[in-house]
Amino acid sequence: MQQIAKNPEVAFAVSNGWFSGNGIGENLGWVLEPKNAEIRAKLRQAFAEWYDDANNENSENCIILAIHITKAKVIVDHGADCYYMDFVNKVETEEGRII
Repeated sequence: MQQIAKNPEVAFAVSNGWFSGNGIGENLGWVLEPKNAEIRAKLRQAFAEWYDDANNENSENCIILAIHITKAKVIVDHGADCYYMDFVNKVETEEGRII
């Protein structure tokens, strides 16, 4: 979070790189802040099997990181197709790479 505070541009990869891209990171604050109650409930439900094992909500360092996606690449059918998306302009691109 210290690095994101200095430069919020981030990269991400999900599911072994089948979905990856760039975005702007935003620290939404401590997970137990009242403003985070709704998103916390969704996270706890989505990751119920391991949420409590992986998180110490009593620590104010347990924060929610939002990534506002700017560009992404989706790989389908084990690489048979790739889709490059510009989330800012809401279009598919032909650029073939994430900058």
